[in-house]
Amino acid sequence: MGIGKRIKELRAELRLTATEIASGLDIPVRTIGSYEREEAHPGTKFFCAVIEKYHVNVNWLLTGKGSMFMSKRTEMDMTCIAYFQETFNLTEEEATGLLDILDTEASKDMVLKFIQIKKGNKEALDSLIYNLQGIKAIYG
Repeated sequence: MGIGKRIKELRAELRLTATEIASGLDIPVRTIGSYEREEAHPGTKFFCAVIEKYHVNVNWLLTGKGSMFMSKRTEMDMTCIAYFQETFNLTEEEATGLLDILDTEASKDMVLKFIQIKKGNKEALDSLIYNLQGIKAIYG
């Protein structure tokens, strides 16, 4: 698949028309069409704009490899990754994979509470117990 098809696929994923994406990237709509038909090739301005505006993974855009979008790691994510690396002697890739398993903010929050409990934070323990009691009440 060429870059033109990937640009078209990106638009479909974002649910944007050619006019909307052109407007969002501040380029002429005819330019988007020429990219998608592979009559012209995007330049630096396009790549920089699409990466900044839509968090597109440039590797995917250029090669079709990897995920379409860059992951936006939060501070909480980075804390979890560092903890996993240190505690379980994991590589960054392994720790990131483990974090990806924890795909909800609630799961990440639980992991951080365990980290805080291990460091002696009594409030985190109280909060975790409260949350678990709520889960027990719901699911019996």
